[in-house]
Amino acid sequence: MGEKRKSRRLPNRKRIRLGKENPTYMGYAVNISERGLEIEARNIFPSGTGIVISFQDESDPGKDSEEIRVEGVVKWCTRLVGSLSGRMGVEIVDDSVEVVKNIYKDKINKLIKE
Repeated sequence: MGEKRKSRRLPNRKRIRLGKENPTYMGYAVNISERGLEIEARNIFPSGTGIVISFQDESDPGKDSEEIRVEGVVKWCTRLVGSLSGRMGVEIVDDSVEVVKNIYKDKINKLIKE
């Protein structure tokens, strides 16, 4: 099976909250693309599940961070061998795409400056 991504993944370890209707479980986004996240968490959801993800916006270090909420659909999931956690690939739904694209662009700009 060939690569389906339209943009490359960038490393982006960030603490998040996630859940079906309310983001009540803890996890980490381990990478980001323009339209998705790979998430590591103890509570993983099956493919096709709609989820809500929240995290703190830390793009402007000079101001208080605000909570960002995005919605997505789990595209794949797997349990990590010998671990209590698993990983999920989450595609961001249309209403939330611009938020994730802006974070992705910000991450690229930071990588270019380094």
